[in-house]
Amino acid sequence: MSGIDRGPLQSYEITWTTGHVEVIQAHQVTWPDAALFGPPAENPRIAFHGEFDGRWQLVLSTAEADIARIRNVTVTEPGLLSGGEPS
Repeated sequence: MSGIDRGPLQSYEITWTTGHVEVIQAHQVTWPDAALFGPPAENPRIAFHGEFDGRWQLVLSTAEADIARIRNVTVTEPGLLSGGEPS
């Protein structure tokens, strides 16, 4: 155990630029941010991390250009998506 309470896993719906849609679970999403780290990377990447069986793991790392949309679809209440959107 890491001793850090990361809360429940979040479910993210990823729509790829090819049109394929998939759902993954992660605790954290990191985005490229040129303002913090200098000039923009040539191929900026988005990374999803999660804790599974007590181990912090990389779930997915992909080029930002390959993703059309990311949506948090974690159900927080019956009939509602996170953010209060009706399902």
